[in-house]
Formats: sequence, C-alpha cells, structure tokens
Amino acid sequence: MFQSVPHMLFQTIEHHGKKDALRYRKNGQLIRYTYDHFGDQIRYLTHGLASAGLKSGDKIAILSNNRPEWTISDFATFALRAIVVPIYQTLPANQIRFILNDCGARAIFVEDQSQFDKIISIKNELPKLKFVFAFDDLESDEQQVIYFDQLILKGEKHRQVDPDFFDETLDEIDPEDICSIVYTSGTTGNPKGVMLHHKGFITDIINSEARLNLFPEDVFLSFLPLSHLYERLAGHWCPMYRGGTIHYARSIDTVVEDIADAKPTVMVSVPRLYEKIANAVMAQVQQGSFLKKKIFYWALRTGLEYHRKKIDKAVSPSLERKYRLADKLAFSKIKKKLGGNFRYPIAGGAPLSVETLKFFEAIGLRIIEGYGMTETHLIITLTPFGKTKYGSCGKPIDGVQVKITDDGEVLIKGETLMAGYYNQPELTKEVIDEDGWLHTGDIGHLDDEQFLFLTDRKKNILVTSGGKNVASAPIENKLKTSPFIEDICLIGDHRKFVSAIIVPVYDQLKKWAAEQGLRASDNEALVKHEAVRKMVLSEIEDLQSEFARYEKVKKIILLAEPLSIERGELTPSLKIKRNVVLKRYKEEIDALYAEE
Repeated sequence: MFQSVPHMLFQTIEHHGKKDALRYRKNGQLIRYTYDHFGDQIRYLTHGLASAGLKSGDKIAILSNNRPEWTISDFATFALRAIVVPIYQTLPANQIRFILNDCGARAIFVEDQSQFDKIISIKNELPKLKFVFAFDDLESDEQQVIYFDQLILKGEKHRQVDPDFFDETLDEIDPEDICSIVYTSGTTGNPKGVMLHHKGFITDIINSEARLNLFPEDVFLSFLPLSHLYERLAGHWCPMYRGGTIHYARSIDTVVEDIADAKPTVMVSVPRLYEKIANAVMAQVQQGSFLKKKIFYWALRTGLEYHRKKIDKAVSPSLERKYRLADKLAFSKIKKKLGGNFRYPIAGGAPLSVETLKFFEAIGLRIIEGYGMTETHLIITLTPFGKTKYGSCGKPIDGVQVKITDDGEVLIKGETLMAGYYNQPELTKEVIDEDGWLHTGDIGHLDDEQFLFLTDRKKNILVTSGGKNVASAPIENKLKTSPFIEDICLIGDHRKFVSAIIVPVYDQLKKWAAEQGLRASDNEALVKHEAVRKMVLSEIEDLQSEFARYEKVKKIILLAEPLSIERGELTPSLKIKRNVVLKRYKEEIDALYAEE
C-alpha cells in the first residue's frame, strides 16, 4: 500500500519516466509531458508554493478546465501536505464564494481571465484568501497575482537553497491526512465539503484498477471536469498508477473530433455521451435505404450473439464468419470514428440504458459500468470484465461492503469511507450510522452473485395521488433512447398521473419537421407545434410498453432551450436539479394538470 497519492505517482515516474504522461493540442501542435517532466514540474511547484508562504494544512483551491497545470497543482498541493479544494469551472461567483469561505481557502489557482474576474468580483468577501495563482496571462493590476510559470521559477530557486525539502515533506505525509475537500454539487441546498484522505484514495485506486486491468500502453481521453472525483480518480489516477497516458480534449464540445485525434484505448464518461453516439448512429441508419437498415440490424443481432458466446468460448465457425462480415459492413466504420484503438469505455455518474449497453456490446466495445460517490473516495462497484448483467452497475470492489436495508436503501462500509463533512459533524452522523455504514440515499438490490442493481434515488421516487410509487430513473433512461429526446425530467409527485419535461434534440426535431413540411422560425415555435408534440408523444408511447399503466408518461412539456448549469438547473456533473426545474416551470406544470 502506498503512503499517499504522490508516492504512487512517483513510483510510476521511476518505472515509466520516458513515457508520455500528459498530452494536449495547442494551436494544432501536440504538446507532450513525459512522466519525468511531469514529476519535475510537481517538485518545482511544491517548492514554489512553500516559497510563497503556503504550508501544511492550508486549503488551496483549483478553478480551471482540464489541463496539465491542473493536475500538476493537484499533486504539488498534496506533496506540500496542504489540502486541495477543486471547484467546478462553470460555477458562478456567488457559489464559488460560499465554497472558498466555507473551507477557508488561503490560495486559489485560476485558469484564465474569466475565472480570475469571478474571484475579483468577490474578493472583498473572501477574508482568508491571500494568493491568486494564474495559469494564463491576465489583464490585471492586482499585486497578489502570481503566474504559474513564476511559481515554477521560484520553486527552482527554492530547491537550490533547500534541495531536501520535497523529499522531506513527502515523507511526512500520514496516509490518513485529509488531502482534499471535494464539494458535492448536490441537487438541493448548499454544497457539502467531503473530507477525503490518502488512504481512501489509494485503496480505491488499487482495488478499482484490479477490476479494470489497465496497461502502460493505455491512452485515456480526458474531458469530464477534473473538479469531479470521477475524472480525477478514474480518469487520471488509475491510468497513472499503471503508467498510462492522459490526452486532454480541447473542450467538451469537441470530444468526437478529439477521440479521432487521441485514439484512446479507454475513456471515462457519463452515459450521456455513449447514448448520443448510439442515437446518432441509429438516426443515420434510419435515414438509409431499406437494405442498409436490414444489414445493420442483422449486424447488431449477430454482434450480440457473437460476444455473448465468446465469453463462454462457444463461438462456432459459422458465427465467426458472420461476425467478421458484420464487422466489415457496419462496426468497423463506427470504431474507426472512435479512434480505432478502443478496448472499452467506462460509464458512471448515472445509470446507462440497456439499449446503449447492447449497442456497444454488439460492435465489440463492452462498456464497464460503475457506481460511486464522493463520500466513498469514488468507486464502489465495477462490472467484472466480460460479466455484464443488464441493468446492473457491477459488483463491489475489494474492501467495500454493500448491504441493502429493509426499505431498499444501499448502505456502504469500508476503508474508503470519507472522514466526514467539513464543519458539519451532525450531518456526518446523519449519513454514517453508529455501526459505520454510509447511507447512500440510493434504492437498489443485490442478486445472488452480489451484482448491484440500482432503482433510483430515494428522493426521486414519485408517489402519485393514487398512492403508486414510480421510480423515475428507469423510465427517464428508457425514453432518452429516443433520437428526439436529449434530456427528461419526470413529474407527477402527488399528481393523478406521470408527465415529463423534455429537452428535445433540436437538430433531429428540425430535420423531422422539415421532412413533414412544417415551418418553424425558431425552437420556441418548433416545440409549440402540435404535430411535433404528437410525434414526441408517439415516440414515448412506443418506448414505454414495458412499464405499468400508472408509470407511463401521459403528457409532456417541450422546452425551447436546454437545461443549464448557469441557471442552476443542472449540477456540474450534468444531473438534473429536479426541485429547481419543477420550481422554474411551475406555471406550465400546473397548467398541464389543470387540463384534466
């Protein structure tokens, strides 16, 4: 067991120093950081932070998009025995103010002018913040601003004066030291600061990687925010543990192009990306000729049969030939667009639809699903390789115990539990009971082989006025397989029936409307068109045949604009803040039910 996260990294540097640790494109040129260079930057920055006056126990925040400086700052803060406080780069100034004041941050790394301007706008309300470090050049007269490159130079000078400082501070790390406070975005109220330690991180990394089976040759594409533990641990630290390479996407909007460029072998993502890829392919198939459709659906059936039998080593020569033909005619083109080197995608953060899982399985990319929480240093369960169970998020990793209460709540116990919520001991006691079990708030069950199946969040269970319990997540996930539905929020708590607020896939909707000869000047006019509404309702009706009558969506509200993080409707990890959405569209919802 490693003493700390930096100790883990520096062992990798020792064995894989000449390999690429980090890559990104700048002005069309591929920039590479070898592990040796990455390690040197961490050493110099640790010295630089010390020379600036920061010390063990200080809270240092990071407010930036993914880039090498983010993770260098992360490891350097760890090495200093200070505490990293990651902040979502999309948060508005008032929410950033709450986090910085709640944790008492002494310093913050900001990426660019836009993030710096947020800090300046609240500077007078941040009494403990003494240092602002910037990755990019800024337009500012602020004397407090120190640039990242200046800190590196300060660190080089400091190391010449005190060459043993880095090794000494690293040796003093206690595995149970709080090394990061991660604020959960939460779907209600103010965010909570989750206190996390090296021991929990290392345990989670090692036991998760044992399930993932990573290699030094693996390349991960990084596009989910590093401020979320999912990308930070699963997308960075797990591959770094094995000497893999991280390739930074240019932005979340360029992911598909970046996949082709990076040629990743593994990718960490939320289900939404995989669903978009599957839906885009299926939409293109639907526009093809009858023969092309027939070939593709035959290929999907063949692919599923092949990969299921391959696990049991029961592939016949005829099935082998059929699969090779299916791959040549259909799958190879899809995999080429995904870089051509994929071993498998990883999905987490929300349930993945079975249809999407089967799509990727058929083309030869078996998705590994996981379930985790910030409060458990992230990963709780992962799909064992080659042992997919549809609807399951896998089995608990080593060192994690899972049990289900009589009312179906999932409880977690083990060395990866958080140290508690920062400054909130009473809230900590509410979620971790006297026997050391963390109450997750998720509803689910374990099968005979200890595979975990999640139903929904406790608070997302709708209870109709007729007393019927409706789990929203399975219905929402099923309906999102429609090529016309981008996002969906079920409503119906204490109502006679279930309805839904829907964000359409506007491009697909416009294309359909044009084919029907419908005219719409903008999204507002489009979603109000009665023919559009009837078509989406028809889509929904076709998709919900498997649900009970009381679970079926009967009415819909189509939104003319997507839900957004800026308006507080989505968490930074893209989960719907149901209470915010219901409040914002209260008039429309009331009108919907008043029609009855």
